[in-house]
Amino acid sequence: MSVIHFILSSVCIGIANTAIEWLFIGFLFHKYQALTPQTWRTENSASYAYSTLLSLLFGIIFTFFYWKIGSRYVMSGDIWSACKFGLICFACFTFISELGNAIYINYDKKFLAGKLIATCLSYVVEAVIAEHFYSA
Repeated sequence: MSVIHFILSSVCIGIANTAIEWLFIGFLFHKYQALTPQTWRTENSASYAYSTLLSLLFGIIFTFFYWKIGSRYVMSGDIWSACKFGLICFACFTFISELGNAIYINYDKKFLAGKLIATCLSYVVEAVIAEHFYSA
């Protein structure tokens, strides 16, 4: 993977992550967040900026993870193989952790479902993006 492909993959993953989280968490399931107001901090432009920066940082980390580990397990040019890798990452790194958090954090059940859907879709899309730039 060349440096330019690494940078492009990281940026694309960051943008995709931001867009998916906005769609599912910020748009489709945000109304359920309002059902548990004592759980949430006030939203402002700084929180959106930090969230976007974290998405870009995640893009860098996921691209590095794919480059060092994932590329050995995903068949080059196979979108389904990349999707399976994304699902495995979701199951390993997020699913159980989010369910564990929901035991102690006062999430609305529908909001939690939105978070899980968004995160699962993010991992799948990120694996496909990383595979695309890795094999390019």
